[in-house]
Amino acid sequence: MLSRVPTTIAGTRAVPARPNLLTLASIGSIACIAADMAHEALGHGIASWLTGDRLLLLSTVATQNASPNRAVSAAGTAANVLLGIFCLLLLRRTRKLTAFAYFLWILAAFSLFNSGYLVVSAISNSSDWANVIAGLSPSLLWRCLLAFIGAILYVFAFRWIASFLIDWVNRAELARSDAWRLIWPAYLAGGAAMTLAAIFNPIGPALILLSGIGASFGLNCGFLFLPGFVASHTGSQTVLTCPIPFRLFWIVLAIVTSGIFIAVLGPGIRFPQ
Repeated sequence: MLSRVPTTIAGTRAVPARPNLLTLASIGSIACIAADMAHEALGHGIASWLTGDRLLLLSTVATQNASPNRAVSAAGTAANVLLGIFCLLLLRRTRKLTAFAYFLWILAAFSLFNSGYLVVSAISNSSDWANVIAGLSPSLLWRCLLAFIGAILYVFAFRWIASFLIDWVNRAELARSDAWRLIWPAYLAGGAAMTLAAIFNPIGPALILLSGIGASFGLNCGFLFLPGFVASHTGSQTVLTCPIPFRLFWIVLAIVTSGIFIAVLGPGIRFPQ
């Protein structure tokens, strides 16, 4: 494939286009918040309603129910996986790297990387998936099985997410050297929103580390390996990335969404008992 080399009318090299960092960070924070709410509100919340297990608290880091429920515990990650699959299937319909295409891709990544939750629960023997296998014997075998399934899902998710970056590079939509530029603003902005909201959680300070920093920067660490993976799976590359310019819409939406997420959902919403 020939590289797309930007030139001016006079034939001199032009400055390669670069996606706007503020726009990428804004889209990333919205996507991370959406993935978290898909887990807590759509997953745990709808499962609570369907099973008749009364929901007592909804926050950015956890839900609390009237009684332990395997289906409710499993539903959070299940909702993330379904949302991620839907976004990537929808993304296959577009051939261009646009702001909306980037939103679908980054939302899918934040959602599918939640499959790593199975591994974390198996190792720590705590949280959602530890509740799912609680009481099953032998316990060690179930924890090993849970960790194995989680690792397989995470690797599959990583490769599927990476395939879209590789495709954009091969179709001259993305400069291979710009893969980092699509990742780190969203990764940092999403992690910051999750961590700030977790500071106000009503359950305890331990969740700032576990469900704030851990669930954002930790579970989404797959992002950090994407540029190297893409570089090793692409040949000649374009030097020009399709621009995602400054967009006030995404920035304002990120400010509003983050404000509600941190100030309202951070402290949690309690429901009548």
